[in-house]
Amino acid sequence: MICFALLAHENEHLLLQQIRNIRKYNPKKALIVLYNGGNNPDFGKAICKKENVLYCPYSKPLEQRTSGRFLYDVMKWLEITKVKYEYLVYMEYDIAFVNYGFGRLLSNQMKGYDCLVKILKKESNPMLTTWEPGQEMWRDWKRWKPFFGVDHFYRTSSPMSVFRHGIIKRILAGINTKQLEYLFQTSSIRCIGEMVYITLCKRFGGKCTTYKKSTREYLRFRPALTLKELRAAKRKPNIIFVHPVKAASLRKWVFKQ
Repeated sequence: MICFALLAHENEHLLLQQIRNIRKYNPKKALIVLYNGGNNPDFGKAICKKENVLYCPYSKPLEQRTSGRFLYDVMKWLEITKVKYEYLVYMEYDIAFVNYGFGRLLSNQMKGYDCLVKILKKESNPMLTTWEPGQEMWRDWKRWKPFFGVDHFYRTSSPMSVFRHGIIKRILAGINTKQLEYLFQTSSIRCIGEMVYITLCKRFGGKCTTYKKSTREYLRFRPALTLKELRAAKRKPNIIFVHPVKAASLRKWVFKQ
């Protein structure tokens, strides 16, 4: 079973459309967990009740520098409440599905693997790291190295990252949760989530693979996708999801497809 961890913070109308977009293009038994990263504590609660979506009670206001803990909070809550699932998928408000086939893609690409991501890069030399958040990690490495228990870290791109429940259980059972909580609370490293989970996955013996190039054509950091690109993606059966769809007007368009 697929479980989508959805981070959102505003615009309940678009949230509802996104939930229905996820449901339309994925297996009927798929679960959705909403994490409210905004300042309104009631955001999304009524929609979750109406649409049979789980609401993560560990939700808290997040900023770009602190949003990395969202997936940990969801993982922890799902484990405590003993929710059954096979795959946990990282989603944000600006991701949309445009074609069917995600369940089949996971069945095919996750065979023999614990994690599926866009990119996978190992950082083992601070002098060779060019990615700025990675440089920030090296500057704070004295605090993070004891937690990771290795002399290197990995990085990826979070949107549409997938982790098997089995590796999540091993991670949660093996880490010092109090130490991680403290690091999350005191760290100002950007994109911290794009390093923490993939490094822990590898640290606890997880096997990772990447999406095929043809699948991730419309999965990027920036610039935001245009209407022309969204229409082109919709016409390509191998393109199942797109990111980022930033403008409200484009999100409305893609969610209605």
